[in-house]
This record gives sequence, C-alpha cells and structure tokens, in this order.
Amino acid sequence: MQYELNQQELNIIQKALKDLLEVGITEPQENYIRNIDSGMSEDEASAIYSNENIKFWKQMVEVEKNSLYILYSRLFGPLW
Repeated sequence: MQYELNQQELNIIQKALKDLLEVGITEPQENYIRNIDSGMSEDEASAIYSNENIKFWKQMVEVEKNSLYILYSRLFGPLW
C-alpha cells in the first residue's frame, strides 16, 4: 500500500505522532531538567540530552520495537 501525501498532510501526521509520543516525560527529558536544576549550563545539559535521546530512540525502535516510534522514524527519518 502506498500513499501520496502533501506537505500539509505530513505536517499533521508528524504533529499527531509527536503528541502521542510526548505523553508523559521520557528519561532523557527528566535528566535534562535535573541537570539544569543542579546548576549545569543549558549547553552542557543539551549536549547530554541529545546523546541520551538518541540512545532512547534507538532503544524504542530497535529493541522494544515500539510501533509509534518506528512509524515516526520511517516517515520522518531516524533521530540518529
């Protein structure tokens, strides 16, 4: 099955998937907040978050095979 979607439709799908995936807070997001709260600079915390978030996405796609993360990665490219 193959679909042709325009950019507006892809934007809607991307937003919907992001909303589904962002229910709650992920461990990398929690660590980012904790690092900022403990006095780490935003640049340092962002660098750590980026690395942790990539590992988190790989875990969700490749190990846990979470269908929402897989669909997002297939439609919009992996985050790594």
